[in-house]
Amino acid sequence: MRNLFLSLSLFVSTIVFSQNINNQLPSDTSKWLRAFPLTDYMIDLNDSTKLVQLQMPEGIVLADKQVGLLRGVYRSAAIDTAEKGYGRCQLIKADYYYFAISHNKSGIAPKEGDLIYTFMKKTPIYYGQIPKLASHFIQLQTVYEEPLYDRYLIFNDWTKQKETAMIDSMVADIKFTGNYFIENDPSMDKLITEGSFKGKKTLSIMADCKATYLQDFFDYIIARPRVYAGRQWKIAEIFATWVTEGAPTVVKN
Repeated sequence: MRNLFLSLSLFVSTIVFSQNINNQLPSDTSKWLRAFPLTDYMIDLNDSTKLVQLQMPEGIVLADKQVGLLRGVYRSAAIDTAEKGYGRCQLIKADYYYFAISHNKSGIAPKEGDLIYTFMKKTPIYYGQIPKLASHFIQLQTVYEEPLYDRYLIFNDWTKQKETAMIDSMVADIKFTGNYFIENDPSMDKLITEGSFKGKKTLSIMADCKATYLQDFFDYIIARPRVYAGRQWKIAEIFATWVTEGAPTVVKN
């Protein structure tokens, strides 16, 4: 676990890429916007259009000619998350869906794992913070890399009680991680120089983590999902980074 934070290159406070995807797709209040990852299959249809592929698990169905917007996922820089065009589903073969994507003004080629955003019918679940994270295909994990929820199945059966229990479980994971490093490697602690935790240290905030801290963090991710979308993250790692960078929050009306 010593190397838990050493590979972090995510600087939350500097990521300002916040273009609203709803501006590119027709608004529909009867549906939710969700993201799904590309497979490695993609071919050129012509100089400006690529055919890309989604593979859906059982029970998730897209419609012929369904509209989708393609965005990159964060790999090493904010530019990775650029919009890479839009198009429609042109072919369906079993659980594979093929979208013809054009209008790629970014000039950045689609890659495996990039996300097609499209509107899906709402399901009768509690649409709390965790499903909203999953709608950007964000996977949160424990410190031991165990997934905390299923990014597809969460939309079939999710309740407020499950959300509360999940947040409590994540808080426990963050506390465990903070205490581990306090006891085993306190040199990794960092003084927080700005934000609501200014003057305190990262590991101390982790060891004393509260559900409200985590909920503020999730509000921030939901408002600015680009750097997190489509990836798997250890919740303790990204929470620690957010705290260290000043715990930026969303101003609510």
